[in-house]
Amino acid sequence: MDVSEALRRAYIAAIGTLTVNGTAIPVFDEFVNPNVPLPVLKLTTDPREEAPMVYVVIQDQQETEGQQNFCNYRQNCNITLRIVTIFNTGGVVAKRYAEAISDEVQRRIKPTGKTHALVNANGYVFQRVEKELSRGYTENTSSKTAINKVIIYNNVVNQ
Repeated sequence: MDVSEALRRAYIAAIGTLTVNGTAIPVFDEFVNPNVPLPVLKLTTDPREEAPMVYVVIQDQQETEGQQNFCNYRQNCNITLRIVTIFNTGGVVAKRYAEAISDEVQRRIKPTGKTHALVNANGYVFQRVEKELSRGYTENTSSKTAINKVIIYNNVVNQ
């Protein structure tokens, strides 16, 4: 098994069944499955605030050889998680939906600042997991506004 697949499997397992405020949020591997209905997440009882459709996608990966030692073959592997919230354009939009999902995802990947939840498997040992960056951005069309949160993790993986 390639390190990319092993890493994706470890992230999917660590994230598990993602639920925020009682809403199950799908996690997709690279592409959104058009046969899976996107749930609507409601964080407030305010009827004026629109509830967005939401999902998470494991997006980009890249690997480079890491600093080698005598015991293991080591790779530095980045993985990108993108949290997507889709609102109707013209309604009230809020970043806090993407941030609430991001908070739950990050807690599942790194339960504490010094530990991670990736389980070693398939001959790979996940030595270190560090958040390389987290950023938000917005996309607009004539009918929808998407607020995205991107998290990139760097992983040191031994084989």
